[in-house]
Order: sequence, then structure tokens, then C-alpha cells
Amino acid sequence: MKKKVCIIGVNYSYHVLLKSLKLLDRFNVIGIAGKKKRDEFNLKDFIYYTSWKKMINELKPDLVVIAVPPMVQEKILKHLLQKKIDFLCEKPITNKLEKIRLFKKLLKNNSNKKIVDLNFLTIPAIKKFKMIIKKLKINKNDLIKIDWFFNPKSQSDNTSWKNDTKKIGGELNNFFFHLLSVIFYFFGYSKISLIKKKNNFYNFLINSKKVKFKVNFFSKSKFNKLSIQIKKRNNKYILINNSKDYHNNYYIKKNNSIIYKKNFAKNKSRIFASKHILNLFLNKNDDLLNAINFERGLQIQEEIINIK
Repeated sequence: MKKKVCIIGVNYSYHVLLKSLKLLDRFNVIGIAGKKKRDEFNLKDFIYYTSWKKMINELKPDLVVIAVPPMVQEKILKHLLQKKIDFLCEKPITNKLEKIRLFKKLLKNNSNKKIVDLNFLTIPAIKKFKMIIKKLKINKNDLIKIDWFFNPKSQSDNTSWKNDTKKIGGELNNFFFHLLSVIFYFFGYSKISLIKKKNNFYNFLINSKKVKFKVNFFSKSKFNKLSIQIKKRNNKYILINNSKDYHNNYYIKKNNSIIYKKNFAKNKSRIFASKHILNLFLNKNDDLLNAINFERGLQIQEEIINIK
């Protein structure tokens, strides 16, 4: 039997997540909610609502997929947690510790699947690098260096919530969240300390029982580069992306040789990345679930809130 799905949001939700759902034949999208009336949706094979709460109450979906500004999402998450409905949500989750405490309270005795769309973790090279790290058995004596330099298009839009910390935006909530999800996926939960900040450049210390290293994060770069480098004894492993496409064109080098390179379909990388996330609602056992569940998302958000 197909899972009944309702979607909230008509931008990223409609143009990416809906396409991802259609790639999986065990989902049936029965409703989409936006904030205003849209006549062009009248002939679609779903019911369109201007009230997400009315849609959920009337259609009683198995899964709700959300992609709306975070201040709107906060209210939806509270409702879904109370109703114990499966959901896929976006980051950032909140910028208030009291909201995190509320969400944690609502998580008690709630066994439903609650996933954050941390689609970087589905990138083939990132999953492969995770396997390499596991075999290397990293410890605090190993040298690790992480750099992420980029200049997102959204930073030029002064009206976007993505650039407004009061609306739960800003570079740490919006982009550093993704990088922390990758770091936690590779090395487990870690504490983050801010060493240096100048304009849009940050230098962080990542510290846990197993690892200790620094991260450079810069969101006003003239080029895009994500580099994760590990030196273990006489070998150096590097995960690299030098592309404007955050989800594609990754490769792994061991010393001076490329040992892994695999891409999503061109121009559809976000669709295929989210497809893998949505597929986890169909699978009971997957190692990735621990890295993208709502509880891990709250951990990441709490670390970001506490950065000083």
C-alpha cells in the first residue's frame, strides 16, 4: 500500500521534493498547502489547500513533507509531534533553546519517523568517505582539516529569511548546519567552539572523545570549495568538491591519486539527494537514519545556538 503524503510549501517542496517523491512509486501525494490561492493547481492530481492544518486534519496523511521558512515550520513541527505523524522537515529547526526543550519533551513516547532533509549525507562520495574513516579508526593523534569556502546566491537577496538571523536564517543556521551534519556523520557528536570570527570567516574547534581538529568556514568566497583532509600515518585522504553544485562533482584522493568519483544525474542532484532521504521512510534499518533523524537535528541546532 502506498503511503499518503501531504506537502507543505510550493517552492522547494513543489519543485524538488515533489519530484523526488514521484521517483518512488510507494508514495502518493494527496495534498499540497501554500499560503495563497493558486488557480493553476486546480487540475492537478492532488488537493490544494491554503491551510496546512486543515489539509492534515482532513486528509490524514501517513507522511508530511515540509519546506517553508523556519518560523512557519516551528509551528508545524509542534503540531506534527503532538499528532505523532511522520515528517520530513528542513533545517534550520529553531534558534531558541526553549523550543528545543519543547520539541524534546514532545519526542518522548513518540516512535514515528522524524527526519531532517540533510541531503548532503546521501552524496555518494560522502558516504564512501564515511566508510574510509571507519576503517582508519581515527583518533586525536591524527591530523584533520576541514575547509568550506562558498558564496551562495541567496546572500544577495536582502528580503530572504536565509539572511536574517531574527527569522532563523544567517550563515550558521542555514549553511553551517549542513557542514555540522557531515562532521557528526563522520566523527560522531562533538562540541563546537568558536576560535575566531572576522566578517564572514569563522574558525571553529571541533572536540570529542575521539577527535580534535579545526574547521575554516567562509561564506563570502569568490570560489566554492569543500575539502575534508585526513592524515593517518603515511597516508593522506581528501574529500573534495570544487563545484558550484553543492551535491555533485565530489571525488576522493588518497595521496596523489583519485580513488573514488561518482555523481548524481546532472542538473538533478538535489532531486536525487532528497529521493534517498525520502526512501528512508520506507526502510526500517539504515545506518543513515541515526545521522539525519530529528533528534540529531536538534543536537546540531543546539550546538549552533551555543556558539559564542
